Amino acid sequence: MGHDSSYKRLFSHVEVVESCVSGFLPRWLVKELDFSTLQALPTVHVDHRHRERRNDLLWRIGWKDGGVCYVVLMFEFQSTVDQRMVVRLWNYVGCVWEEVLKNEKGSEKASLPTVVPIVIYNGLHPWNAAQDIDDYLQARPRGIQRINGHFRYFVLDVRRLPGRKLEKDPGLSSWIFRLERTSSSQELVRLLRVLERSLRSERYSQLRRDFVQWIVSILLPQRGYEGVPERNIVEEVDDMSQVADYIENWRAQDQAEARAEGEARGMIKGEAKGRVEGRAEGETSLLKRLLGGGLSIDSIAQALGMSVIEVRKIAAGSNNAELGMRNA
Repeated sequence: MGHDSSYKRLFSHVEVVESCVSGFLPRWLVKELDFSTLQALPTVHVDHRHRERRNDLLWRIGWKDGGVCYVVLMFEFQSTVDQRMVVRLWNYVGCVWEEVLKNEKGSEKASLPTVVPIVIYNGLHPWNAAQDIDDYLQARPRGIQRINGHFRYFVLDVRRLPGRKLEKDPGLSSWIFRLERTSSSQELVRLLRVLERSLRSERYSQLRRDFVQWIVSILLPQRGYEGVPERNIVEEVDDMSQVADYIENWRAQDQAEARAEGEARGMIKGEAKGRVEGRAEGETSLLKRLLGGGLSIDSIAQALGMSVIEVRKIAAGSNNAELGMRNA
């Protein structure tokens, strides 16, 4: 399962979308929305040329003073930023408006609803694509933007959201972003246990399963957990505290394997060092015997494959040792 698909499953829950919109959009916009009316809509639209267009998630929410607003959730987890995102969203919003006009056929005062596009991005590099269609257009005379109008979308750059804001925000979308950004296994386990307590109610049973699916299929492999038994976990585990137990067990096993590997390397290194020292000691003993036999240093060096300097150092050390014994 891809990253986009896992996110779609999490953001198919009304509690997650509500927390995302209310927690990360401007307050002047949020305070005008009636979240009791929030509902998901189909994401398949056909434009006037009968071309099917699929996008990520589409939600409808009412204004407090009447009328409706549409919220588009676009997920971007590519290695590079999509510089044409504003054009993609503009086309998609056009399809939404076409659907609205088609449903209001015959109405003399058909009006278009507000559409709020949100891009949730988790790339390594900061999002740097134009967010306003006016910024994407080529150079033009001053004032021409009045003809083209304005179209803008919001970006949630997950890796660069303020950490303090995420920690203080109790919304479920903030929990998703915090888990996504956590690199420490210990912190990941702690967050999962806290989140499990927050989602203990039976009404969150499907949301818990979707969290488990996302964690096991995406989050853990990204953090180097190889050979994760995904099917068994998803089928057998019904809460995130059990996933936390799995993570702790994997972590303990990895640490034990690392210690065993380190000890094995130490033993091999020690044995190799002993062999080298033994060989060097044997060569030194042989050299001393040869020196005592009256052979020249040059002859000894050539016979043992050593340099003359090395032979002289050993010879000097041997003479110093003998001298010390005599003085004693």
